[in-house]
Amino acid sequence: MVELEATAIVVTYNSRGHILAALTALRQARLSVRLVDNGSTDGTVELVRAHFPEITVLVGQGNVGFAAAVNRGARGVQSNVLLLINPDCVVPPETARALVETVLDRPEIGIAGPRLLDADGRVAVSAHPFETLTTVVASRFGGVLVPVPVRRWLAGQRRRQAYDVCLHGALPAPVDWVSGACLAVRTSLFTAVGGLDEAYFMYYEDEELCLQARRHGADVVYLPQVTAVHSGGASSSDPAWIWPHLYRSMFVFFGRHRPRSRRAVRAVVLLRAVLGVALATVRLSLQPRAGIARIRAWTRVGRIAITRIHV
Repeated sequence: MVELEATAIVVTYNSRGHILAALTALRQARLSVRLVDNGSTDGTVELVRAHFPEITVLVGQGNVGFAAAVNRGARGVQSNVLLLINPDCVVPPETARALVETVLDRPEIGIAGPRLLDADGRVAVSAHPFETLTTVVASRFGGVLVPVPVRRWLAGQRRRQAYDVCLHGALPAPVDWVSGACLAVRTSLFTAVGGLDEAYFMYYEDEELCLQARRHGADVVYLPQVTAVHSGGASSSDPAWIWPHLYRSMFVFFGRHRPRSRRAVRAVVLLRAVLGVALATVRLSLQPRAGIARIRAWTRVGRIAITRIHV
């Protein structure tokens, strides 16, 4: 197999349990790989160096966030395409090749992402419209809080179309944004937009990247004919750590791109946090550990919702 004209950037943080599978697939695809470690304490770096001595490993002093780590890894790359790959994502060689060739062969396309599957082989929705107040309500009030028909109505036609492409599409389709768990981006475009926006510690940096790419005249496409397996949870599954980063990044995004909706979004998230604490309290007797974790997580989210986020 001919070596691909691309460099894969992988960011790790206590990813020992997943990283070997991810790197094995990337090397099988004949990709150059740069791994940036955000201060792992589980032996991730030592494991990678032992099994893949040819891979460039950049070690930081702590967890600087996903965006900053990717930018560090991308600095000085000479290849024409960058692949951003999560450490818990296994990308088959044919998928890597399709992503790279799509970006290289079609100059109007700046970013491409594959169909993502979870560890059980189920399709994960990984192409989306840019987020709005109504999509926040539809996506954050799941389960019994908002009936499914109401959530579908709130989601809007563009979100339903994106879901349909992910679940049933067979041909490449233009979308607003694709998941940063696995995407290819033209290096010149990545440089032109300033790389990933480091105001996002984690989450929403992929949506921001695709938004900036489109503003630079580049298309974003979803390739359902090729797949990658994204198992999730490589760095942490603790909601008390993950959810605050998610919602803080949401507020940054809305502050920049939906300023008229910013206060309403904060109110919606605060309401969701209050309901989350109440529901988690009810669960304490049945699932004490999960209940405590959710109470802690939603409490932190609520505090963030009433705190001014500088954008």
